Amino acid sequence: MADAMKLLDELKLRVRAAGEAGGVADYLHVLLMEGALKTVVDLVDARPELLGELLPIVANPEAGMNVRFGAGAVFERSAGSAALGALVPRLGTLAQHPDARVRADACHYLGLSGSADARDHLRHRLADESADVREIAADSLAELAKAAG
Repeated sequence: MADAMKLLDELKLRVRAAGEAGGVADYLHVLLMEGALKTVVDLVDARPELLGELLPIVANPEAGMNVRFGAGAVFERSAGSAALGALVPRLGTLAQHPDARVRADACHYLGLSGSADARDHLRHRLADESADVREIAADSLAELAKAAG
């Protein structure tokens, strides 16, 4: 009976993910919360545009560590991809978030993007109030410079 209930809950999540705004992001969040990183990786590999559905996790300073780490692993796996490059404007907005953890993660992912457009967002964070954000922004700028070559 417990397996049937779990299956029913899974089906409800999938239906909601297909039909509601934010449903896919919620579904990915639940998968990461349950430790199903491989499933999320497989979904993003099959449909790279789903990478953007992980941004609500990045933007949520209250997200659990396993969820944040899982999302981070997917972003790192997408380093230099067109899908991550397309998220630079949204990551640039997150780099201005009130929470330093969100700004730091956004700076890290901007550096992974390989996009020259990420540089301006990162330069602004070199004067951030958080030493961690300043350090990650500097490291990310160095990574972009190295990638450019």
